[in-house]
Amino acid sequence: MIERVHGIDRHKQFSTISVLNSQGEEVHFAGACREFGKYVEGLGPTDAVVLEASTGSFWWADQIEAKGAKCFVVDPRKFRIIKDSWNKTDKQDARNLAKALWVHVVTGEFGIPTVYKPTGVVRDLRKLFAQYCLLNRQIATHKNNAQAIFVDNGIDLKKELKCRLFAAKSGLELLKEMNVSAASRVCLELTLQVLWKVEEAKERLAGEILLAGEALKSQVELLISIKGITPLIALAFLADVADIRRFRTLRKMNAYLGLVPRASNSGGKSRPGHITRESRKLTRTILTQCVHHVAASSESLERYYRELREKRGTGRARIAVIRKLCGMMRRMLLSGEQYRWIDRGLYEKKLRQYERVLKRVKEERPAA
Repeated sequence: MIERVHGIDRHKQFSTISVLNSQGEEVHFAGACREFGKYVEGLGPTDAVVLEASTGSFWWADQIEAKGAKCFVVDPRKFRIIKDSWNKTDKQDARNLAKALWVHVVTGEFGIPTVYKPTGVVRDLRKLFAQYCLLNRQIATHKNNAQAIFVDNGIDLKKELKCRLFAAKSGLELLKEMNVSAASRVCLELTLQVLWKVEEAKERLAGEILLAGEALKSQVELLISIKGITPLIALAFLADVADIRRFRTLRKMNAYLGLVPRASNSGGKSRPGHITRESRKLTRTILTQCVHHVAASSESLERYYRELREKRGTGRARIAVIRKLCGMMRRMLLSGEQYRWIDRGLYEKKLRQYERVLKRVKEERPAA
């Protein structure tokens, strides 16, 4: 039985809290609670708490639920009482949250737009992938910087020369043979050294991602039966969608991944636009890199990709294949069946490599 309802507007330095009793009367108000951890310690099974989704909200939700209290994390963009309020203050937000939750819990007449709370494994994967994407952007920045310096010195790097220059084993030796100014040489040496450090960190992080997702190993082994899907790509997809069963249709999942085109309906005519690019984008970004391998996994898919590319262009064809691929992975996870056109030899090779990487990462980790 819920006896108290807590509406909390949480910030970095303090939290504004409004507490209502079972009759909807405010029995406590804290304008600036600076010891939120101690406040959580006083919660119990008779309490219900509502927070806005923000950085750290899921962690605090875990702490609150560990005390036996119910916790709701709402989407502030969909919570119109706060989103469209003309009097938006911390005090008013906390009271609006408490009142909305009281109506929802006590009377059941009003729903609040909560967000999905992923498991600890999925949250860890999302943190690691966020860092992985950051390192990828840094690598691209350093490579572009190096190429710009060469262009300033009248040197147009060819593909083969570029590969040798950016390789840690041959980069500095090759740079000595290049005709660049002294200042450019210093900049290039520093850029290459930083680039190799970032690439080393990225390689280590990839192993940590595989280890963090070991709890999802059975699903990973299922998805890598598709040609072009590696364990890292499979975990990126699983980190984005989390529980596949929460999407009732494929279109809802694709919309969540930002793969559904915008639609404009007017005068009885429908005009599809570009993809929304909203919500989570990790899957869309990573799958773009393996579209050609996936398309080559079956004759029908390869023909579909080729014909669409000739008709609508490479960009639209790529997104269409990604949508198909996401649909295939969704069906495989729901049915537990492997890819229909599986290459057994390649699949066994990927499994062995996956096991080797997991073993290596475990051995390299310092003993606790």
